[in-house]
Amino acid sequence: MTGSPSPVVNSSQTSTTTPAYPFATAPDIIRSHQKDTYFQSLLHEHLSTLLRRLYGSRLAHAYISESRTFSELLYLGLTTLVGNRTLGEEYCDIIQIDATDLRLPRGSRRAGYILGSVLLPYTLTKILPGVRGWIRARLEASLHDRQKDDEPAASRKKITTFCKLLQLYILTNLSTLTSPSPIYALTLSIFYFSGSYYHLSKLIFGLRYIFPRKLLQEQEQGRGGYEILGVLLATQMLVQGCLHARDTLQLSSWSSVTTDTSIENTKSKPRFEAMTHTPSPLGNVEGKARYDLGTPD
Repeated sequence: MTGSPSPVVNSSQTSTTTPAYPFATAPDIIRSHQKDTYFQSLLHEHLSTLLRRLYGSRLAHAYISESRTFSELLYLGLTTLVGNRTLGEEYCDIIQIDATDLRLPRGSRRAGYILGSVLLPYTLTKILPGVRGWIRARLEASLHDRQKDDEPAASRKKITTFCKLLQLYILTNLSTLTSPSPIYALTLSIFYFSGSYYHLSKLIFGLRYIFPRKLLQEQEQGRGGYEILGVLLATQMLVQGCLHARDTLQLSSWSSVTTDTSIENTKSKPRFEAMTHTPSPLGNVEGKARYDLGTPD
């Protein structure tokens, strides 16, 4: 792993800063990420083997997510954090720069990228289950209290129904609403169209890739993009959004009918109970037949 070359901007420009070399294309960025993922998996495999030999298979399996996170931090700490290129970046011959001034990124941006791409997902996987459980308990308690209340007044009925439908919607789609997967999918779709930021953390900290050399015209024309994948991913998200909207409308209509039915059942409940306690005209037969319908002797 070698250090990145320093000249990445055109110093002849004074008013506007332009890159001295072309930006990296989406296929090269994805290929670099795949190489880095491969080497990170190798590092994680060696670390898991070491833990298994020292502490046994049970502990190695129990802390598999922690060991994977440590492997990614170790890999990026030895490369990106200290200003070196990763093995995937060297393989594809690309350099990471700051998109704001088109120079090598500062240490704070590199550290922020590592924290956002490795530690933040790990922290979310540990925190989100507890947060979902707390929100679910609060929503279920609120819905239970609303069912205990009497029928609201006419002026408050619409507000109460809307709040109930909103709580039912959040309770039904709690896992989706608290998951970062839709944001990652949207970021990936934008990357397929623009070819700029593959990770959400790179977009936040403004880190892009360039080639450290001039490309020939044939090379520039031969490097296509992944726009078709962006179209497919955007279409998939659009279809999922339409299906989600349809299911939400069905849930809201079903909840409204259920609410109205429960109110009607509450109003007619005393009469039904009175009918069920009406004495039988046959008296207390105690399960025995009054007449013998069998064949007479």
